[in-house]
Amino acid sequence: MKLQGLLLGLCFFISACATNQKSRLAATSVGIGVGAVIGAATAPSDERPELHALYWGGILGVVTAVAANYYFNDEKDLEVMRLENEKLKAELDLFQNRPSTLLKEEIRSADKKYFHGGKARIKLYEIDQWVPDGPNKRYHRDRMMEILPLEKSE
Repeated sequence: MKLQGLLLGLCFFISACATNQKSRLAATSVGIGVGAVIGAATAPSDERPELHALYWGGILGVVTAVAANYYFNDEKDLEVMRLENEKLKAELDLFQNRPSTLLKEEIRSADKKYFHGGKARIKLYEIDQWVPDGPNKRYHRDRMMEILPLEKSE
């Protein structure tokens, strides 16, 4: 009986944590322990109390394991992690793709072979972007120039 109590105490100690899996194991261990105590205490005097302890422990352990699976489900934790993941992705997207600010817009001469009449609309933007360049490098962009051809009417 001392060995059973020691093993039961070891099971409680190992399964004492705050995760759902550990909570399920702890509830199952408690169910087995309570069932074993009830079985040993209610055994008739002409039968072996160890067998009744095993029967009751097994039955109550299975019942508590099934109940613990429904009670300690992972859906709430998975939903919280999914929402946190979406929030972090949105923050990362905002950090990487910040909006640009138009600093200057003017019409100047440009390369005649690419632009009609040798003039183009040039827009200068201020941006804040980190761009990957291989697995171990990133470089920072702070300005962007957009060169648009002029229409004939302009």
